[in-house]
Amino acid sequence: MIRLKANYILTMNENYDILENAEILFDEKIIDIGYNLSDIPAIDLGKNSVIMPALINSHTHLEFSSNSTNLEYGNFIKWLNSVIEHREELFAECKSECYKNAINEMKKSGVCAFGEISSTGNDLKYLKHSPLKVVYFNEIIGSNPAAVDVLYHDFLSRLEESKKLENEKFKVGISIHSPYSVHPILIKKVLEIAKKEDMPIQAHFMESSAERKWLEKGEGEFKIFFESHFKNAKPHITPVEFLELFEGTHTNFIHCVHANEEELQKIKKLNGFVTHCPISNRLLNVGLLNLEKLKNCSIEYSTATDGKSSNYSLNLFKEIRAALLMHIDLHPKYLAKDLLKSVTINAAKALKLNNGSLEKGKDADIITFKIPNKTSIEDLPIQIILHTNEVDQLFINGKEI
Repeated sequence: MIRLKANYILTMNENYDILENAEILFDEKIIDIGYNLSDIPAIDLGKNSVIMPALINSHTHLEFSSNSTNLEYGNFIKWLNSVIEHREELFAECKSECYKNAINEMKKSGVCAFGEISSTGNDLKYLKHSPLKVVYFNEIIGSNPAAVDVLYHDFLSRLEESKKLENEKFKVGISIHSPYSVHPILIKKVLEIAKKEDMPIQAHFMESSAERKWLEKGEGEFKIFFESHFKNAKPHITPVEFLELFEGTHTNFIHCVHANEEELQKIKKLNGFVTHCPISNRLLNVGLLNLEKLKNCSIEYSTATDGKSSNYSLNLFKEIRAALLMHIDLHPKYLAKDLLKSVTINAAKALKLNNGSLEKGKDADIITFKIPNKTSIEDLPIQIILHTNEVDQLFINGKEI
């Protein structure tokens, strides 16, 4: 057992309890939080020290981690075209050291677990020994009706390979790329598996205004995009029809920047989650997720970095700092509390993990660090976001990583 003492302990529990000069006792699981917990000598972390749940990066594309300046930003369709042009080159360049660097960047910033979208399965050999927890989302993509069978069998093969590696730190999920890029027949076949095996699901949804114009009217920038890549392309599903397919699933909808009231209510009815990727949204110039609308719909959101295809960093503290500064219509102190929830307990719920808060029986996934000076309990969340980039200690299942 390990007994740590700090000036501040953020539990991230339902009441958002913050304890001062308190202790946490744990082995693989959290045993207790409070005061005078054991006869075991306590390790005092010192002045201005903080203990809180380790962070969870709920949505990443590590396959693109070799990207720096290859892809074009500022317009979603131009970016998408550059992804298609450079995709194979970027995938080929990201080998063992590339994945190690990506994981180390997350680890240093206090991430204990991440949701990885895998479109090829080639990353599996690099991630199976990850020191961090992985929820590995096998992605299905392809809207050509003639290719449905080939794409489905390729997906099944990748899924079975990943399931062989499942253990306490490696879980398997399913990703539906988006309503514009996956044929409804494929979506239904893949979702049947997810429902049967109770797998977490991720799906990009309403990331850009171009997506809505295409799905609802078959017009706009996506019409030009599809005509340049595929003959006789047409939208196969409306946004609401797409959402209705997820009935009875545990799904995290990514981005949702252009989701309307009806679609958000549908996500709420599905008990779905939303993932906010603010830096990605800014670089692709698609707009900013309306967090107030999510709150009014009682939808919980996580915050994630997305991949380096649309970000310069995988540091989750930098991501929530960017979100804090972007959402100028929201009170910074209240937003800071919500953002810390979005990378801890909310992300844990979205990925179906037993962590994200410091409570008895939860996995002992814990970080420790120091803030520059003493602060009030009320100001602590915002000061953490403003002044933290890396952590001093990261514990996963009670073991220091």
